[in-house]
Amino acid sequence: MNLINSIDPFLMQLVIVPILVIGLGVLAAILTKRVFVGPIVTLLLYLLYEIWSSLYYYPESGISLTIFNIIYPFITFIISGVADKHGEKD
Repeated sequence: MNLINSIDPFLMQLVIVPILVIGLGVLAAILTKRVFVGPIVTLLLYLLYEIWSSLYYYPESGISLTIFNIIYPFITFIISGVADKHGEKD
């Protein structure tokens, strides 16, 4: 847990975690060849992160969810759709 404590929570939430959850969502969509799988995977992963971070960093205030639960799956859907259309041309 020392590694997690050494990373700024804002950097974690705005850079590291989005790259991971969007990347894994797009990877899931590409591997399953279904565009809708990517946003679902992204949503579930980011929800897990937000629940964990709310309880870890701010245990007294409870769980709080942000608008990123809508934005990141939408970005994943767009990237997955582009990757799917690009894959059909080959």
